[in-house]
Amino acid sequence: MLQNGDIIGGIYQVVREIGKGGAGIIYLGYHLHLRKPIIIKKVKEHYVGCVNIRAEADILKKLHHRYLPQVYDFREAGNGIYTVMDYIPGENLQYYLEHNYTFPEKTLIMWMRQLCEVLEYLHTRQPAILHSDIKPANIMVTPDGDICLIDFNISLDGITVQEVQGISRSYAAPEQFRCAMDKLHGRKSKEILDVRMDIYSLGAVFYHMMSGWRPDAETGIPYVLSELDIPYRKAFQKIVEKAMEWDPSKRFKSADAMAEALNRIEKYDPLYRRLTRLQMYIGIVWGVILLAGSFLIAGGIGQRSKELWREAYGRFYAVTVQGDSATIIGEGTSVLNDALLQSYMKKNPEQKAEVLHAVGDAYFYQEQYTDAARYYKEAVECDGTDALYLRDYMVALVRDGRIVDQEFLRVQYPKADLDEAATIFVQAQAAYTAGDYEKALSECKTALEKSYDSELSTNIWEFQSEIYTAWGNLPAAADAAAKAAERDSSADVLRRAAKTAYEAASEERTIAEKNVWYEDALGYYERLSEKENPAYEDRLNRALVLRVLGRYQDSIDVLRMLHLDYPEDYKIQMWMCYNYLDRANKDRTYETVISDLNFAYNSCKKLYEDRENRLEDDDMESLKSVMEQLMKKN
Repeated sequence: MLQNGDIIGGIYQVVREIGKGGAGIIYLGYHLHLRKPIIIKKVKEHYVGCVNIRAEADILKKLHHRYLPQVYDFREAGNGIYTVMDYIPGENLQYYLEHNYTFPEKTLIMWMRQLCEVLEYLHTRQPAILHSDIKPANIMVTPDGDICLIDFNISLDGITVQEVQGISRSYAAPEQFRCAMDKLHGRKSKEILDVRMDIYSLGAVFYHMMSGWRPDAETGIPYVLSELDIPYRKAFQKIVEKAMEWDPSKRFKSADAMAEALNRIEKYDPLYRRLTRLQMYIGIVWGVILLAGSFLIAGGIGQRSKELWREAYGRFYAVTVQGDSATIIGEGTSVLNDALLQSYMKKNPEQKAEVLHAVGDAYFYQEQYTDAARYYKEAVECDGTDALYLRDYMVALVRDGRIVDQEFLRVQYPKADLDEAATIFVQAQAAYTAGDYEKALSECKTALEKSYDSELSTNIWEFQSEIYTAWGNLPAAADAAAKAAERDSSADVLRRAAKTAYEAASEERTIAEKNVWYEDALGYYERLSEKENPAYEDRLNRALVLRVLGRYQDSIDVLRMLHLDYPEDYKIQMWMCYNYLDRANKDRTYETVISDLNFAYNSCKKLYEDRENRLEDDDMESLKSVMEQLMKKN
């Protein structure tokens, strides 16, 4: 079980356990880079290996809907498997039921429409996605008054949903309950589970909210709604009862059909028809209709704006996880300049600040400190309560060669309270910029001793690596970068660790000592290559380090896979040739490689000569020279 304070992948910190789902444990977490709350779902150990967890994560990450949490990341760490998703503020419907809230019909109909909309979205995916555990605890009510459907079970698609293990008896469809009982007793179930299972559960939730009574998947409902004295129209009661029909064939055939019934509810309600006839004679009704229409239009625009933001932010978040600075800058700038998102960002400046800060980080990693400072400053101005933004703004100013008056900036942004460790870190940056490496390292040591922030500690270790590199102590630089990589597995941190480990090998004298650093570099590049959509450079560098280690066939195998994705890149075939040549030199014969060598060389030579960029490549020119001499000998 995860403990409070545990860090997953160097990015996600566990705050506390907040619940258990049918197949997972739910934790409130904190994103150490973006400094925002998140939800971490840990799949229970006894489900690992029984279901396709990665398939579940891939399905969820592709979903984008305003009434669903956005899934951002999928992690395997040790024996644990984790899904990281949006933190949805607010309370769930279970909370309101436990506190004996009475729900107005207008609110219930709005929530039911929203749930029908999101279920129709899920059910029409290819393959269909069934939630399979709709209950009050899995329906959040956001501060805006909208719902959000959370906590999917494992095995979500319509093909494998019959493997679902965790159900809620009060809200599960009868056929779902029978299926679970069959599996519990080792029987082969004949039950067919489809979208009507979710329709029943949706009706059961609203039955509970309207009547105060819990239904039961085995015995049915304790009372028919029409027999109860409840403040809801008969037409609305009939919709809920139809959703809960015991026979699936008598239920609504789809969530869309249920939504259509809600849209037509007034036409079949006698009270509504009488009120409508009366209002026809009241002239003021037109003003009311026009006014209501204006609110509906405004509300619709707001909802659309929120949905567009969630989609854009989801794409941007995925890019930040990959860690490619150029891509982060491009995607982040696109989000910030999107005219359709401007109104949303104006109303939600703290969310705009997250994007600004991430773009600033990307510029900082590229050592473009002027641009980094500009984006950090705008992030502080959007959200002046976040000390991280102010700290990074100060650091970027220092690295840009500008004098920083910390006290003035503290006064300017009084709510961004820098702690002592962050203040000392800024001072260390100033010492480094002034060329006083010894003082900078001393300040870093003090900052580490005073830091309780994992993200700041990672930054300090990275900075120490940079100082040692500038000072010419590459092994010390590699050690510091390794400590940063232990705490943070983001792409930029791993790349820096790989680069410094590779460079550290140059200072060692013996092959054995060099290989220790090369193996470290290889480990980092392998971790980078295992990420979703790994960068070309990381995959190529992995092959090059394998070559340096004398693992020629492994290097060739990596290059062959890379060639499938980049068939027009001559460099991939060129490095294959160098591997073949190295292996021939080691074996003291070309007989075993000559055929593959000639094929790879002819391929890369043609690609090299046909490219639009005619600048010479020293590695390719050297290969041409070697091959010409080899051909003369043979």
